[in-house]
Amino acid sequence: MANAIIVLVSIVWASNFFLQFVVPSYEPDITLNGVFMAVVGVALGLQSRKGGDKDKDSDDKP
Repeated sequence: MANAIIVLVSIVWASNFFLQFVVPSYEPDITLNGVFMAVVGVALGLQSRKGGDKDKDSDDKP
C-alpha cells in the first residue's frame, strides 16, 4: 500500500511541477510541495519500518 501511495503522489507531484512549463498561466500553490513531501516522507517511513532494519543483521559472522 505504501508503494502505491509513494508512486501515485510522486506522479502527481512531478505533474504539478512540470505543468507550469507547459501551461504558462499555471502557477502551482507553494504549500503543495510541503504536503507532497510530508505524504511521501510518511509513506517511506512506514515502508522502512515495515521492512525492518536489515543492515543490523548483516554483521553476522559466518
